[in-house]
Amino acid sequence: MYTDTHLHLDRREFAGEIDAVLARAQAAGVTRLINIGYDLPSSEASVALAAGDDRLRAAVGVHPHDALAIADAAGEVTPAGERALARLAELAADPRVVAIGEIGLDFYRDLSPRPAQRAALRAQLALAARLDLPVVLHVRDAQDDIVAELEAAGVPARGGILHSFAGGAGHAAWGVAHGFLLGIGGPVTYRNSGLPEVLAGVAPEHLVLETDAPWLPPVPHRGGRNEPAYLPLTAARVAEICGIAAPELARVTGANVDRLCGARGWA
Repeated sequence: MYTDTHLHLDRREFAGEIDAVLARAQAAGVTRLINIGYDLPSSEASVALAAGDDRLRAAVGVHPHDALAIADAAGEVTPAGERALARLAELAADPRVVAIGEIGLDFYRDLSPRPAQRAALRAQLALAARLDLPVVLHVRDAQDDIVAELEAAGVPARGGILHSFAGGAGHAAWGVAHGFLLGIGGPVTYRNSGLPEVLAGVAPEHLVLETDAPWLPPVPHRGGRNEPAYLPLTAARVAEICGIAAPELARVTGANVDRLCGARGWA
């Protein structure tokens, strides 16, 4: 049985289809799913979804694209940002919230000013530390920067997930050494992916599987809408890279999730 550690069922792409999507996931052996917030409305929706279905857990946080909800362009947390952080703390009190996320840095799209992104990241890292929760980190074109921010702020004691991991071998080694799990999704199946070479040096005990649905579908669904039922396609490729059978990968990555989530998870 597989765990999809990162998806967005509350997105409009799944409107009116959530029950059918979960049924297909169940039929494919994907029996546990973590719905990830990226702003206040999606975080609230994630908690609401998890409350109604024991297969689901939630993460709450503000994505770097929306960092201006927490900090201004100069990198100062605003009064509205303080209220947003307080609301995240309220949501995180729900026992089915297993992480703060997705938070991080995105220097590819730069939809929020970089000082605001850094400030929002630091504020949410502090929130995760105060609540003793792991983090789900979005990192795009900012691998070295996220390492610097984490080392300056203090690496979260509970670790977390480097979502949609796209770094090199050195970044993977740093993450593993500092208690992070590497989130591996559909891109590992793409012909031009550099992930197989990186993952060849990483033990399965440091990996989790994800879809990021509705985005990043694995081959042969690339170009369409992703959904959790496709996770076994990603798992098959990761198992091949790791040199183990897919059921063993499911067992190991599931145990990794159990350690990450602790009492708030399914164990």
